[in-house]
Amino acid sequence: MQPLLTRLAALLLLPLAAQAFQPAGKFQTEDQAKKHCPADVVVWVNLATRLYYPKGHLWYASSKGGVFECRKEAEQEGNSPG
Repeated sequence: MQPLLTRLAALLLLPLAAQAFQPAGKFQTEDQAKKHCPADVVVWVNLATRLYYPKGHLWYASSKGGVFECRKEAEQEGNSPG
C-alpha cells in the first residue's frame, strides 16, 4: 500500500512543481521582476533571439517565448539590446 500512496502523491504533486519552476532571474510578470531588482530597469527578453527590449518599445512583452528580466542580468547572460 505504501508504494501506491507514494506514486499517487508524486502524480498529484509533479504538475504543481513543474508549474512553479521558473529559472532564476526570469519572470512571468513585470511586477515579479521589479521586486527582484528594484534598482534596475526591467526589460523583456526574447529567449529565441536573445534580444531585450525596454518598456515602451514596440516588442516589449509582445513576443512569444519571452520573459521579464533585470537588464543587468540579461546583459550578463549575453543578451543584447533590440
